[in-house]
Amino acid sequence: MVSKSTKPNAKNPQGGIVKQEAPIHISNLNPVENGKPVRVGRVKKDGKLVRVSKKTGKEI
Repeated sequence: MVSKSTKPNAKNPQGGIVKQEAPIHISNLNPVENGKPVRVGRVKKDGKLVRVSKKTGKEI
């Protein structure tokens, strides 16, 4: 949810601050493993970079 300022209009005659849904960028999400957030590292496998969990070392 984000707060957005609006001018007075027919739908909202007073105007003011309105809360509305908005998309969130994937970089702001935290991967979860076993119900707990984990940090992510990168490891080279077969010439490609692969994302791995810092906690367990498993590939994500």
